[in-house]
Amino acid sequence: MKKLLFIGFVCLFSILFSQAKNVYYTDFIDFTDNSGIQYNGIMVTDEHGEDGRADSTIRVLYTSDKDEHLIEFQADCYMEKLKNGNTKISFIPTKSTTVKIIKGKDVTYNPDTFVYEIDIKTNKITGTQSDKSGNDPIPIVYKNTIMSTQDRKDEIDRFFFRAEPMYDLLKSFYDKTMAAANKITPYYDALGWFGSDGIAYQAFIVSIFKNKENLNTVVRIRYEKNGEINIVEYDAQSEIIIQNDNSLNVSIKPKNTTVKNIKGKSSYSPDSFLYILDTDDKFVKGKQSDDNSSADLSYITINNKQEFALKFYSEKDEIYQKYLK
Repeated sequence: MKKLLFIGFVCLFSILFSQAKNVYYTDFIDFTDNSGIQYNGIMVTDEHGEDGRADSTIRVLYTSDKDEHLIEFQADCYMEKLKNGNTKISFIPTKSTTVKIIKGKDVTYNPDTFVYEIDIKTNKITGTQSDKSGNDPIPIVYKNTIMSTQDRKDEIDRFFFRAEPMYDLLKSFYDKTMAAANKITPYYDALGWFGSDGIAYQAFIVSIFKNKENLNTVVRIRYEKNGEINIVEYDAQSEIIIQNDNSLNVSIKPKNTTVKNIKGKSSYSPDSFLYILDTDDKFVKGKQSDDNSSADLSYITINNKQEFALKFYSEKDEIYQKYLK
């Protein structure tokens, strides 16, 4: 699968300290302190070097005493692979940074340290905020996983003014991300697994239409039962989420329970798939599940595209013809 939803955008401008010069990725978080004040944050991060460090610019927006405040500081962002396989991301204020008041008055603010961890098994992201006040770390809400690229683009106006160079950097970054995503027509995946019944199943997954970050998908399943080849088809919705380590989390869920028999007459419950591709677009691991069971997935290596496609489609099918181009 091609890396669809993430493009590093490089554009330099004159800046001080370790402020992010490029938009390589962004993070959005929320947290609430012990007094009940709610904070919204954005981290704009440059590409990580060989030492795992990247320059990052952080802005925090909050309301106190009925006044809205917006502050900025610079941080070093570290990416670290843990022994348990999880990824740890740390945003640590630089030694030379000062809190810059972008909006508001009478503001006293300690630069935040943000640390969160990505679970390799569930992709769940948990983290905390802390500062020099000595208070216990506060849990953060990581928002990227529930935000589309358009949602993130819409947030720019909350954190940056149009005259600022970073505003144009972010707008271009999100425009290019969405433009690249809209060119997806079509792409293909091939997955295999053994069911609880001992039968070997193969799935040929074709995503043929792009709608925001959700892909309209056609899934065909091929399997042999009682000496007969069966092929079924159903419609699904695919979602691709980019993790902070640049891997892809792919989720495919049936749109409904309707399954069409292409060959054979067996009844079939539509499958859901969840799998991870690494930064080189190689399959890492995944799970198949249906109403009755769950199984580990494997990625099918296709040496002969024509031979493989003919297992699922005839030569007259449009999908078959596009696949061979």
